[in-house]
Formats: sequence, C-alpha cells, structure tokens
Amino acid sequence: MHTLIVYCHPYEQSFCHAMLDTLCERYDREGTPYEVIDLYADGFDPVLSRDELAVYNAGTALDPLVTRYQELIAGCNRLVFIFPVWWNDVPAMLKGWLDKVLLAGFSWEATGAGLKGTLTYIESAEVYTASSNPTEFIRAHTGDAIRRMFIDGTLWQLGIERGTWENFGGMDTSTPEERGEFLRKLSGK
Repeated sequence: MHTLIVYCHPYEQSFCHAMLDTLCERYDREGTPYEVIDLYADGFDPVLSRDELAVYNAGTALDPLVTRYQELIAGCNRLVFIFPVWWNDVPAMLKGWLDKVLLAGFSWEATGAGLKGTLTYIESAEVYTASSNPTEFIRAHTGDAIRRMFIDGTLWQLGIERGTWENFGGMDTSTPEERGEFLRKLSGK
C-alpha cells in the first residue's frame, strides 16, 4: 500500500510534528512505502488567485505545486492527514490545499445532483490531529467538524469511503506521559 501523508503545521517542535515523525518511523520499520507533503515547508500558497478561479471549472492547475500534489495523490492508495484542530476545524492552509488541489476532472465530476468523487482508488484516509479542546467536547459541543465535514463530507464526496480519526485532545493541559502514550500507540509498538 502506497501512503501519502499530508502534513499541515508550521512549527517543527509541535506535537503534530512528533506524530509525523512517529508515523514515518513506523512506516520505515514496517517497509510501508510513503511520501510526505509538508505544506508549510513547501511554501504552498493556499489562496486561490483570480487567474486560478478563472480556470477552476476546467480543472486547470496553474501552480506547479498543485500539479505535483495531484501526481502524488494519483500514485497513492492511502491518505494520511496530520494537522492541529484550530477553532474546531481544519487549518486554513489545509482548506486552501483542498480548494486548489482537488480540482474538477481530477478528483470529482459534477453530476447535477451533487459531486461524484473519482478518488475511489484511495482505499482509506487516516486523520491524526491535536487539539486544545478535549475530543469529546469537539464531538458533543462544536459540531464534530473533523468527522462530519472533513471525513464523512469532503473525503466521502471525493470517493474515499473509509476514514478514521484519532485526536489527541486536551493538548494544553496534557502531561508528557499522556503525549508519550499517544505516540506509542501511533508507533504500533
């Protein structure tokens, strides 16, 4: 299974970066082929320009990073996302990545009754996040956007039928032991 990790965090000392390192070490140990898209390190511009919007419905990519990212997506059958939950949702950088990379003709087709996803070759998506709010608070009180909108909405609409979400909630009040335990589980050891 070829895995593509989409990593979205600007700070290399973050817990999200520790998750990225842990998963890469696991995949290396297991012999799992993978590649990493690091949106901040790549200098990805998440803002759709006027020129990009003018050709959006044609599915045309003007940014060379978009073309590269599409090639990486086309070559994988598992997507892994790692990002912080900011204001109960995905970071703006990741939202912009979705807007610019997952274009018509590449990842979906208009049917007149909704979008038909064409990323059906992607067998699963795994989402790993960290949040200040406890996970149950996100699920019960803030709309459960990662599960409901990102996984069950956006990814499903793109043709990815299987998605999981693991969140390390309560980040700001967590102990080193709690963070270590989460990373140990993520490492598969």
